[in-house]
Amino acid sequence: MTETPPIPSLSTPTARWIWAKLHRLLVRFSESYCFWFNISYASPIFQLPFGLVLKWSDRTRVEEAVSMQMARAAGMPVPKVICYGEDLSDTFRPVSILMTRLPGWTPQNSRAPFVAEEEVPWLNELEMCLHAMRKWKKPFEDKEVCSAIGTPISSQRVPRHAMGPFKTQKELHEYLLSAASAHGFKSLEEFEMTMTRARKMMEIPHDIVFTHGDLQAHNVLFDDDYRLSGILDWEDAGWYPEYWEFTTAMRFVTGSWWYNAMSTLGGDQYMTELDCDRALNNLTVDSYVM
Repeated sequence: MTETPPIPSLSTPTARWIWAKLHRLLVRFSESYCFWFNISYASPIFQLPFGLVLKWSDRTRVEEAVSMQMARAAGMPVPKVICYGEDLSDTFRPVSILMTRLPGWTPQNSRAPFVAEEEVPWLNELEMCLHAMRKWKKPFEDKEVCSAIGTPISSQRVPRHAMGPFKTQKELHEYLLSAASAHGFKSLEEFEMTMTRARKMMEIPHDIVFTHGDLQAHNVLFDDDYRLSGILDWEDAGWYPEYWEFTTAMRFVTGSWWYNAMSTLGGDQYMTELDCDRALNNLTVDSYVM
C-alpha cells in the first residue's frame, strides 16, 4: 500500500465527451429507477442499479477520478471508477464519474466523548491508509503543490476555490494570504495580530505528501463489523504540505468527536499549524463565497 501507484492514463477528450452524453441519459434513468424502487433521488449522487452510482456536481473533476484510481490501485477501499465524462460546453457541471457504490455507515460526528479503543478496527485501518499515502513519492520535479496529475487543486477552503500548481510552499502560502481582508476585525491591531499568526506557517518546514484533502466524518464508511469499508469524495486530493490533511479536518468545532479522531490519527502533531490555519481562515473567509 505504501508503494506509489502509477498515474493512470487519461481517456481521450472524445471518449470523455461520449461518456458525458451517456451519463446525462443515466441521470434521467436514475430518476425513474429511484421512483420504481422507492429510493431517495438527489443530486449530485444519482443512484443506479447493479451497485453503481453517478456523481455529477459543479466540483466533480477528472482529477478526482484519477485520485480514486490511484488509491484503489494501492489497495484502499475506494469506489471503482467505471468511466468518467467531460463535456466542456457545460460550464457549470462539465465532469461526471460513474463508479461503484460502497456499503457501510458514516461515523456520527458529535460532542460525545471519543474513545479510540471503541473505534477499532476501522480507525486503525484508516490510519494505515493515511500513513501509506503519505509515503508515496511525488512524480513531479517542477511542482510542489498540485493535483494528482499536476494541474490546479480544487478546494472549498481556498480563495476562489482553486489554487496552483505551485513550485514552492512559499508560493502556496503567499497565494493563501493574498485574499486576506481586514473586514470583520474590530481593529487594525487585531487584524495585524491575526496576520502574524497566519504567517508563522511560513517559518515551519514541511514535507509534501499525497493528501485526501477533505477527510471529514461523512467521507468515511465502516461496515457492520466496524471495518473500514470506504473513503469517499476525492475531488480535493493532491500533493499538499503534510499538515493540510489534519488542519483542514480539525479547524472547526474544537473538541468534537471527529476532531478528536483526527487528532488521534496524527493531527496532534500539527497544533501550531492548526492555529495558523484558523487565523488564515479568519483573514480570508470572505473569498470562499462565490
